[in-house]
Amino acid sequence: MRLLALFLFFSFSLFAQELPPITNFDPGIYNAGNQNWMLTQADNNHIYIANNLGLLSFNGEHWNLHRVPNASAVRSVLAKDKRIYTGSYMDFGYWDTDQKGELNYTSLKNLSEEKILDGEQFWHIEALEEYIIFQSLRRLYSFTRETEEINTINAGNIISNLFKVNNKLYYQVAEDGLYTIDNGRIEQVISNAKIKDKPIVGLFPFEENKMLAVTRDDGLFTIENSNWEPFQFKDYPLNESIFTAKLLEDQTLVLGSIGNGLHVYDLATSQNYQLLQPVINNNTVLSILEDKAGNIWGGLDNGLVLINRKSPFRLFTDISGKVGTVYCSHQFGDNLYLGTNQGLYLKIGTSNTYELIPGTSGQVWSINEIKGKLYAGHDRGIFAIEGNSATHISDGPGVWEIREFKNGLLQGHYDGISFWEEGNVENDPVYLANFDLSSRNLVVQNDSTFWVGHDHKGVFKLKINAEVNEVLDLENYSVSYDGGMGLKVFQFNGAIYYSTEDEIYKYEPKTDTFSLENELNNLIQEQRISGISHVLPDNTWWGFGEDNLLYVTRDAFQDRLSAKSAAIPLEYRSIAKGFENISLIGESEYLVGSNVGYTIFSTPLDLPSMEQLNINKVSTAALEEEFKSHKLDLNQLELPNSVNNINFEFSIPAYSKLAKPVYSYRIKGFSTGWSTWQRNGSATFENLPAGDYVFEVRGKYNNSISEIATYAFTIALPWYATTVAIVVYILLFLLLIFILHKIYTGYYRKQRERLLEQNKKKLEIRQLESQQEIITLQNQKLESDVASKNRELAASTMNIIKKNEFLTQLKNKLTEANKKEDIQEVISIINKNIAEKDNWKLFKEAFDNADKDFLQSVKKEHPNLTSNDLKLCAYLRLNLSSKEIAPLLNISVRSVEIKRYRLRKKMNLEHDQGLVEYILKF
Repeated sequence: MRLLALFLFFSFSLFAQELPPITNFDPGIYNAGNQNWMLTQADNNHIYIANNLGLLSFNGEHWNLHRVPNASAVRSVLAKDKRIYTGSYMDFGYWDTDQKGELNYTSLKNLSEEKILDGEQFWHIEALEEYIIFQSLRRLYSFTRETEEINTINAGNIISNLFKVNNKLYYQVAEDGLYTIDNGRIEQVISNAKIKDKPIVGLFPFEENKMLAVTRDDGLFTIENSNWEPFQFKDYPLNESIFTAKLLEDQTLVLGSIGNGLHVYDLATSQNYQLLQPVINNNTVLSILEDKAGNIWGGLDNGLVLINRKSPFRLFTDISGKVGTVYCSHQFGDNLYLGTNQGLYLKIGTSNTYELIPGTSGQVWSINEIKGKLYAGHDRGIFAIEGNSATHISDGPGVWEIREFKNGLLQGHYDGISFWEEGNVENDPVYLANFDLSSRNLVVQNDSTFWVGHDHKGVFKLKINAEVNEVLDLENYSVSYDGGMGLKVFQFNGAIYYSTEDEIYKYEPKTDTFSLENELNNLIQEQRISGISHVLPDNTWWGFGEDNLLYVTRDAFQDRLSAKSAAIPLEYRSIAKGFENISLIGESEYLVGSNVGYTIFSTPLDLPSMEQLNINKVSTAALEEEFKSHKLDLNQLELPNSVNNINFEFSIPAYSKLAKPVYSYRIKGFSTGWSTWQRNGSATFENLPAGDYVFEVRGKYNNSISEIATYAFTIALPWYATTVAIVVYILLFLLLIFILHKIYTGYYRKQRERLLEQNKKKLEIRQLESQQEIITLQNQKLESDVASKNRELAASTMNIIKKNEFLTQLKNKLTEANKKEDIQEVISIINKNIAEKDNWKLFKEAFDNADKDFLQSVKKEHPNLTSNDLKLCAYLRLNLSSKEIAPLLNISVRSVEIKRYRLRKKMNLEHDQGLVEYILKF
């Protein structure tokens, strides 16, 4: 039971520690062995660790394990100039960085005239002028860098450690004493009779002409000349076994123990703290390093730990969950109060523990100092706080905020606003009539006007009567924003504002409106995670961005607002949206609450400067092949077309837990623009087309942007698109054209000859056919002519016959004529034969035989024509003139012309159209 009580007390004390940011690296992160025996930092700020699987390196972004040839554990490491020296099992040597950025190992053991002892391991390395000293348990090996010679010092007994103090080397020999190497001579500094076999784990310059020795189990001692004196230090853990120690530049002593974690002591102020599991991964510390930025690195028996000792931030992490989520805080004298979801907690002075104030269990929403007194807004009303006690002075469901108002307190409840008057012994607040909305956000403008912010309904301006029990006038200013939580009304530099996560609006009394055109809104450019804003007693405005806290102060010299930021990632101030909080707990000292505790910092922030951004590795691969590294110092890397996948690794060697570098990159000639800022320190591009490219990367750290690092490379054209290939293509194309020309020329010549032959034959056939057609036409014409002549002959014959018959008849009649009546009969016969009707009938019959179907065609086309008209048409068809037609019709020439005119009209001929020409067309 005593052990359990001790553990609980220890745990409760531990969770209340305000520690610098601490980062743990377990073996799963760096992908190497558990134990880390020694650490060093190179000129490029990369960290190198002697790991039990090899040499481990870290550049701030990437871990790499480099194995020694015998694959043994590396026990010691030292970075000097551009080399990394290591000692391992039966081997020691150095690593050089080649042009590809990769480490290559060179062993030095063969340079020694003395053979390496069986099982010998090298536990420490120091540099002194041009010498590198490797320490094993039996020997010191001195490597001269200029001549590359190895000299050996045999100690005769076990060498427990090697130290460098004020440009001198010291080493302790078991059962013999402490020795120094000075100007090439070995001298004993302290005999073992004084040391009494106390193993020294750390030796450091201390005060004037003194050294401070840290022993494993017997505490601290000072060495001056040959004097060995105990050094008393308050709270020094004499009951612990110390494995390693480091005295930092500011006289902070760091002790790494076996099984009891890491101790950090300020020798000037006696302030100290201890780091144990689970704050660090393991309670056995094997090595300690102070890097150039003042960070403490601890090599553990299981992993690594990094302590940002000089960080302006201090973190309180509620490991046990006893405190809960911090919704508000307040520094009142020496007391620091935390309002959480579990109650009101108090830490007095420099104590490391928080105590729950009795009777305050439950949700605490706000802590307010009013007229020198402290009040807490609680789920059960208001508590008046005095020291470590609290008195419940006002009931009512849920008090969000408390504001001073006249002679009492104005309270914002879950369901309205109430007023509690000083001296009210019944604890019953007076609610304001006509307003029952949740009032989480109150701003008192004067004795009759105050403002209320509501997450969903916007901003309200309330005017109340003198008795403070009724709302006389209420004006609602609607708010348009997407977020459902986080609207905040506040007063800053005498003006009323409200903020959402997107904008900040200022109240303009003249127009009774809120305007976006204000200096504060114009200053804040970074996106915020909610609309919550806080104006603190030092007249600073605070907002909450994605990666930073944003704050605004008034520049006293230029009388204008100035915007700044504090890099605290969201994971260290995460809380329910709309409940972000910050408070002033000292002069320019602030506390930010979160789900797991809080963060404390002071302004102005003393942040580390940005280190140089470097491209550490460039590797390429063809499709489905492994990546291969390339030289980093090339003016331009030339790649074949098939190798078009390229990977870049880059880093800023910054080792802060809170401020992480982010990177943005692009490839000129390929990327459309800079990529978004990202944490990953690598970029891969796949299937790049042929062309000339320049990779560019930039980093951002603590809101500063680095210079751009570049790497140029070229991806060659595919073999089928090279100049030689194009020339070959042209020659082949010309050859193909020539061959095709020859083929087509021969083909077309043969085709032409064949066509000519065919055409000749066709022509001959056509000529024969034409001749045949001509003969046929001639025959047809001859036949037509013969037929025509036959018809004419027939007509003439018939006419002759008719005339002969007429003449015969006339002859007979004249022969028989004896008297006048007979002569008259002859005349009558003559008249009958020359009568028109009979002549026409005879003519028509002859004409039809000569010009078949003419009269029918004319009659069909012009059905209104009379027989006389048709007779005229027939005469005109024979191309007879009017004079020739007149005797045939037995009329005058004038009458013929009149008949021709009437015929034109019946045929509807145009004035300029000839009658004969028209008739000849039929």
